[in-house]
Amino acid sequence: MGPIIGILTRSDVSTKGAPIQCCMESTRRAIVKTGGVPFLLTPPQDIDYFFTKHADFPDLTGREKEIILYQIEQLDGLFIPGGDKITKYDYYVFEECLKRNIPIFGVCLGMQLIANYKIDNFKLLDVSNKELHYKEDYKEQAHTIMIDKNSILYKILGKEEIMVNSHHLRCVDYTKECNVTAKSSDGVIEAVELKNYDFCLGVQWHPEIIIGDDINSKKIFEYFIEKASKVKERKENKSFNK
Repeated sequence: MGPIIGILTRSDVSTKGAPIQCCMESTRRAIVKTGGVPFLLTPPQDIDYFFTKHADFPDLTGREKEIILYQIEQLDGLFIPGGDKITKYDYYVFEECLKRNIPIFGVCLGMQLIANYKIDNFKLLDVSNKELHYKEDYKEQAHTIMIDKNSILYKILGKEEIMVNSHHLRCVDYTKECNVTAKSSDGVIEAVELKNYDFCLGVQWHPEIIIGDDINSKKIFEYFIEKASKVKERKENKSFNK
């Protein structure tokens, strides 16, 4: 069996107006396609995640943290998807995975969470060029990005410039704990990598959506799953040697 990849679910409402926790099919299938086993991580708090405002989220209780840690112990990798809000739950899962050196891959809002690690009261900026960065068609190639040669992303792709899809209205202004490893032509941060960490990559675009048609997207996911597979192997070897 392949490595277990935790996916943070996102709050939404169904077609009948009922609040739901969900995972995009493109995310689930991208992980399956590249050899991973999807494992949905749902918040343990008894609150309405969709309608609760960011500032109104309560702190996690000790019991809720225990539940989250139990889930994290099952993981070999963590995928942080796009979405509309970052919660205390998201941050807790992210930080606990960091403590365990679990490979982490974030897209869109997931990248923004990674980029803003350890920044108090961070704010996201509205993109100045909406036509460039916000495409209704998620699969449409939107713009080029320039990749830093001294980065994991360059190691994966072997290219200094690629085309990406794009579907976001907000962007990161700066980062404190990460290296900026790619930017768009208008200067928007498109990829970050956490400093002094084996694999924690965030990208502003959506490779999970175009993985079937885009070799670069496939390479990124394959590298992520490969890193998670090594974590799985270490766990198995440790268990065998007990």
